[in-house]
Amino acid sequence: MSEGTTSKWIKALPGILFMFFIALLAMGTKSFGGEWSGIEGWIKANSNFLGKVLKINHVIIVIIIGMVIRNTIGIPSWAQMGVKTSRVFIKMGVILLGSLYSLAELAKLGSTSIFLIATFMFGTIIFTMWLGKKYKMHPGSSACLAAGAGVCGVSAIVAVAPAVKARGEDIAYSIATILSFGIVCLFTFPILGHLLGLTPEQFGMWAGTGILNSGQVLAAALAFDPGTPEVPSVSLKVGEIYNLTRVVFLPLVVLLITILYARMSDDKTVDSAATAKKTFFSKFPLFVLGFIATVALTSFGAFGPTEPASPDLVAFREIYSWFFSIGLTGLGLQISFAEMRKAGGTPLVIGSVAGFMKAALSLVVVLLLF
Repeated sequence: MSEGTTSKWIKALPGILFMFFIALLAMGTKSFGGEWSGIEGWIKANSNFLGKVLKINHVIIVIIIGMVIRNTIGIPSWAQMGVKTSRVFIKMGVILLGSLYSLAELAKLGSTSIFLIATFMFGTIIFTMWLGKKYKMHPGSSACLAAGAGVCGVSAIVAVAPAVKARGEDIAYSIATILSFGIVCLFTFPILGHLLGLTPEQFGMWAGTGILNSGQVLAAALAFDPGTPEVPSVSLKVGEIYNLTRVVFLPLVVLLITILYARMSDDKTVDSAATAKKTFFSKFPLFVLGFIATVALTSFGAFGPTEPASPDLVAFREIYSWFFSIGLTGLGLQISFAEMRKAGGTPLVIGSVAGFMKAALSLVVVLLLF
């Protein structure tokens, strides 16, 4: 690690501790041998409606606390750099999440997810860009919106923007739309999942396919089925495979959207082949390789037996739970209602229509086929 990188992490430390403190408030100290069960434990003990009907847990709590702080007093200046590292913690959690799988499970879940994800992903992209053209959206704006709705939210928008020569407002409108729709999904999916009696496997498939933003897939899966170190979340296990499948498709998606953009905008300066080659290597999600490596090591017994789980595997589950809580705290701290209001007008309508159709149709498919 270079001196500059070390310096950045030192500067980020106060913000990381800030996120950890919020996660600690929600989860309590039992992971560290303490007795306090946090806000989550208090809710379960004192509110039947919140704890058993709405099933509020630490995931929802940290996101709500983060949102309240961001939209009232704001993120303290000394914490801002640390809050920006939240995605790093989510990625580290995903790498350790590989300890839940075997290579056989990964192949089985992956083959199912590829078909379902590809169908909805490319269908959503084509539909969104067609709808954008019909309502005379700027081609760059509809391309960014299609990427966000079809693949993995904000990351896809940022990846696609240079290829389609998106303007600053195109990026802002698309991100605001995806986050606005995603916030609704984050809080409604778990409630609807319980009302519909979905199994954890079904919910994981639905969340991994129907929710637009990667961080919100993770949050919704854990909100529906938080799991424990001894009995990990099945909805998270299934949902993350679907989510990772979407992320891996990102380079191909940039190619498709670049081609559609060139046709819609008559911009002959866009070289889709060159863009595809450059994008595959620059945008390929390297943390996915870490996830696969952890799956392989687990499959070959490097961390001990899986049934029952060895002490090492239980420890991994404790650690990734905290990584996810810290990362999702950062997600909440980055949700600005003022930024979401920028969506407005046509992008919000088109993005919401595309998102609703994707969520509704994927639910129907999951209920009928799985």
